Order: sequence, then structure tokens, then C-alpha cells
Amino acid sequence: MTTIYVDPSKKKEQIVKLSDGTFGLMKAEKQKSGIGYEFEFTSHMHPSFEMAHAPVNGDEETVHSIDGEQQFKIQWLNK
Repeated sequence: MTTIYVDPSKKKEQIVKLSDGTFGLMKAEKQKSGIGYEFEFTSHMHPSFEMAHAPVNGDEETVHSIDGEQQFKIQWLNK
């Protein structure tokens, strides 16, 4: 499982760091059900994915991609 470190004070867009040392971008997007969040990663090791809700500390997401299944955990960034 790969951990995504998220700063909970940044609600719209932020650069996120992953536990394997790679980086990505988390951004808020309007959806029919409200605000969703999209995660895109700089490394091709991880598939992009969307969440239909705001990230919550401890959330675990399973993402299915052409390369197989990957699991991600959201963890608040400690400052």
C-alpha cells in the first residue's frame, strides 16, 4: 500500500508526496454530486484516480488499472 501525504489546510489544489518518494497533484473538481478530488502522479508506477468526496485521514482507496490493482492510503501531513 502506498501512502499519499495530504495537507488538510489546502482544499483546492496541492502537490502531494507519496511514501515511495514520488510526487503527484491533488486537485478539486466540480462533479454532479458536489466536489470530487482527482489525484495525478508524476511516476508512471501509479494510476491516476478520482474520489467523489474530500480526502479523509486514514481513507484507503483501491484503484483498478490496466497494470493491476493498487491500494492507496490518505494520511494528513504533520507540520
